[in-house]
This record gives sequence, structure tokens and C-alpha cells, in this order.
Amino acid sequence: MTPISIRSLGSLSSPAQLIPPRGYRSLAWLGLIANGLTIPLALALILSSPTWRITHIALGAGAVLPCAAVGIVASVALLQWRHWGQVVAIVALSISLAISLPYGIVRLVLIPADRPLVAVLSALLWIANVAILVYWCRPAVRRYLR
Repeated sequence: MTPISIRSLGSLSSPAQLIPPRGYRSLAWLGLIANGLTIPLALALILSSPTWRITHIALGAGAVLPCAAVGIVASVALLQWRHWGQVVAIVALSISLAISLPYGIVRLVLIPADRPLVAVLSALLWIANVAILVYWCRPAVRRYLR
């Protein structure tokens, strides 16, 4: 009689048979849509503001576009129930937080005209980003994907 390991038992159940954690599919689809829309929105932001054009080009090419690309890859992997998609999603959300925090703070300090709007939008973006990051870090998602 051959011993059965826990690893071999885990491979018998496919993700299609398991019930995904609440919000899994909707957040994966939301991530795919949001990251897909980030690319044209970044281009529109670059073209709309002549004052910050150089800053937006540098930030967009160096940080926002790579972050959106990583987010698209993560969302597609999560929709296909790939276990590495969780790690890539965590990386994309961390990059997004690392981009938006300093940009929002600098924008709040340097442009007094739009301060209330920028403050509210930045705070909402940061809160949503952290909440989604915490969701994808949950052990339930890792157990579901294994």
C-alpha cells in the first residue's frame, strides 16, 4: 500500500469544484477592467495638463503603465485560478500604493486650487487599495488557489 501525501490529495480537487472566497471573481474582474482603463486614462491625463506634462509622462511611463500591465496579468491569472496570480496581484497593488501615496501628497502640497478634490480622491484611492491588498493577502484565497 502506497502512502498518500497531503500534496497529492490537494491535486485531486480542482478550483472549479471548490467554492471561491466571497468577492473573488468580482474583484478579479474589477481589477481587469480597472487596469485596462488605467492605460487610456493615463494618456488622457498626460494630454490634459500642460503644467504637469513632463511629470505625468515620466510617472506614466516609469510606474503607471508597468503597474497596469502587472495588474492585467494578475487579474487574468486569478480568473484562470492560477496560484501565482495572488502573488502578482499583491505586487501590482503594492506598486500602485507606492505610486499613489507620494504623488497624492506632492500634488496636495504643490497645487492649492484642487486640494479638496485631490484630498478626497487620494484618500478614497488609498483606502480602496489597502482594502483590496488585504483581501488578496488572506489565507482563504491561498487555500482556494492551491
